[in-house]
Amino acid sequence: MTVEEQRPAGWLPLWPYLYRAYDASLRPLYIGISSCSPVRLDNHRRQSEWWTLAEYIAISAYGTAHAVEEAERAALRHEQPRFNKRGLRGPANIQISAHQDPEPAAELLFRQASPQFVAALASLLAQPERFPQPVPPPPAEFAPAVKP
Repeated sequence: MTVEEQRPAGWLPLWPYLYRAYDASLRPLYIGISSCSPVRLDNHRRQSEWWTLAEYIAISAYGTAHAVEEAERAALRHEQPRFNKRGLRGPANIQISAHQDPEPAAELLFRQASPQFVAALASLLAQPERFPQPVPPPPAEFAPAVKP
């Protein structure tokens, strides 16, 4: 968190939090986001099937909602907690432009897609011969000139 992101002390419960629940062997059970972690954790205590398995809860505060969302996506992708249902595999579709600098497209894929998908795509892209290329149409044939 930077100095610019600090908020008044009274706002502390509303900071965006990333929380992680781990079992006794430090295996990730669940990862989530909340702006009021005590209330959210109490909801999990009453409703979540994983709660009785949780031995450790780690809470990290972030300065902005965007920062905590990025952190959650990365944590879900890399830690693959046992009980998360949504967000674990990332979005089903990612829109990239084929007419842009490839660097932002690659960055978007690395942020949004699973590492397995990115590796498989890279492998396929290295083998263009596997994919049929469009066949150009035959050259245009012009009718012979008609004499008047």
